[in-house]
Amino acid sequence: MKKTLFALLVSFLSLSAYAQPDVSTAGLAISAGEWIEAKESIDKAMSNEKAVLKEKTWRYRGQIYLQLSVDSAMSAQYPDALMESYKAYNKAIELDKRGSYKDENQVALQRIMGQSLNIGINAYNTQDYATAGKYFDFGNVVSTEKFDSVHTQAVYNAALSFEKAEMYDQALASYDAYAQVKKDSPEVYLFMSNIYRKKGDEASALEVVQDALVVFPRDKNLIIEELNYYLEKGEYEKAKENLRLAAEQDPTNEILFFSMGSVYDNLSVQREKDGNTEEAASYQEQAAEAYKKAIAIKADYFDANYNLGAMYFNNGVEKVNEANAVPPSQTSRYKALLDEAKAIFAVGLPYLETAHEVNPEDVSTIRSLRDIYARLGNDEKTIEMSNLLK
Repeated sequence: MKKTLFALLVSFLSLSAYAQPDVSTAGLAISAGEWIEAKESIDKAMSNEKAVLKEKTWRYRGQIYLQLSVDSAMSAQYPDALMESYKAYNKAIELDKRGSYKDENQVALQRIMGQSLNIGINAYNTQDYATAGKYFDFGNVVSTEKFDSVHTQAVYNAALSFEKAEMYDQALASYDAYAQVKKDSPEVYLFMSNIYRKKGDEASALEVVQDALVVFPRDKNLIIEELNYYLEKGEYEKAKENLRLAAEQDPTNEILFFSMGSVYDNLSVQREKDGNTEEAASYQEQAAEAYKKAIAIKADYFDANYNLGAMYFNNGVEKVNEANAVPPSQTSRYKALLDEAKAIFAVGLPYLETAHEVNPEDVSTIRSLRDIYARLGNDEKTIEMSNLLK
């Protein structure tokens, strides 16, 4: 009986030893830093039914493939090494029932996450945006699955990379994931809207902006984006109504009133082109009123001050042109029209001066001020503005 038992035991040990030579060889190669040999041995072990049930097999495989991904020469030969490493460590963790290698595996997972971001950065810098997006996204997967934390920078970088690679569906998914975490980033919705426009989906582009405005009702860029959509479509009445309702809900939002002024401005131009001068004048009055409301809320609002000043400036120029068209015999009418022009210029001047104070480098403002000062006979200021344009 004892002889038989001994024989069985020897047989079992022989089978176990037979099952492990590739794993052992891989371990020796790891110690020697022979990573290609280690890979060949551990790959062979994958076809051994007993070896694949061992935690060590997968931990070695994870270690080997991680090293392959880190070495620039070897990573080019084995481009999916990092992903294989991650799969291997996942399996090793699953088989490590006692958690004997928990700390070691955690360190390895941290390295995998860091390496994925490094690969992403290198790919982005070489304009391989598809690969960059893939690895930034993978870095976030590791962070989320293994460290229970969304890697927001990786998600954003993935979105940007996918967008540059024209992988629009992936870019949208990444931007959306970023927005879910970074609640204070309204600009992300503009990026998403722009992608939908590239895809030719104007309805979704508008919907994204409108949904974002519910969360960020005072964001200027979102409001302007929605406004631009309506302006591009020539849907001025819809834009007007949309802004009117928004202003009723938020009467202290200067951006809404500025946007409303812009809409009335465009409606005025449209009616003027249609030959409806009376309605055009009415819309211009409403535009001026809206701009003034915006300025009353925020006195140093550049856009509102500039637009209002520019409106008066343009009206003054129209009067000057009208005066120049008067026959030489009608001297009194000519003078009266020039006086009207000066009065209009004088009304618009303070708004343009405020705009200049807020943004001293805006060329359009400087040019308008130069021309107004010249019309009003203020030579000193005319020279000052002229010098700024040199």
